[in-house]
Amino acid sequence: MNSLTMRIADWDTTLHLAECDAATRAQIAEHYAAFLVPTSARAFTIHVRSEPGVPYLSPEAFREWQIRSALRAGRLEFLSFFEKGWVDWATGQGALVLRAQGSPENFLRVVYAWRCLEGDALLLHASGIIRDTRGYVFFGPSGSGKTTMTRLSQAHTVLSDDLVILKKQDARWRVYGVPFRGDLPEAPRTNAAADLHGIFALAKDSQHRVLPLPPPEAVARLSACVPFVMAHPGNARRVTGICAGLNASVPVRALHFDRDSKFWEVIDGLE
Repeated sequence: MNSLTMRIADWDTTLHLAECDAATRAQIAEHYAAFLVPTSARAFTIHVRSEPGVPYLSPEAFREWQIRSALRAGRLEFLSFFEKGWVDWATGQGALVLRAQGSPENFLRVVYAWRCLEGDALLLHASGIIRDTRGYVFFGPSGSGKTTMTRLSQAHTVLSDDLVILKKQDARWRVYGVPFRGDLPEAPRTNAAADLHGIFALAKDSQHRVLPLPPPEAVARLSACVPFVMAHPGNARRVTGICAGLNASVPVRALHFDRDSKFWEVIDGLE
């Protein structure tokens, strides 16, 4: 397969893979299989190639994983240890070069974070669950319990334990699954979406309870969990505005939870 098109939250991206080795092409096709669609004329087009060489950034020089991006004259530039790429928003074209250990995963995360922002939507560090056709989002910083919530909700449809997309459609906010991996590799990355019925800032506790959040705090907590775009000048105000609109439609609440699935009973009591 020399090219494939994936659809995430109704936005299409085509990866041209003719300059990648067969193993890389097969791995990419398998990883994104649930999100593949026929070739689309409205897709962004990314030319991907495998290229031998040393890492772009030395892994030994950093304690944490490095994902660097910047917008310059309408062109989004990306750099990580084993990947280097760019996307031109005006032309809908881009390129990505992979070293031997490289993957398009983090590049696509950054691209979709920016596409969300351009569409007044959010890529959010969160776990997403569809339960009885209703979408629920649980967010917070690392260690707040996103993966725990996913493990406790395996009986329902898991969208992701790490990232989801929140997007307004016909005056309703919806939550979309993404194919990006988190801390729970065995959890499915589901190509599904649902109307958003609850969004909760996580707090580990000895009991289950839901507390209201003042709008400024709700917006601040949401904004803090929007990755990849906040460092660019002007984006903070834009993200804050989107978060305020989301909170006005689906109020953000704090969910204090113990490590069992009875938190769902508390959420059901809010309906």
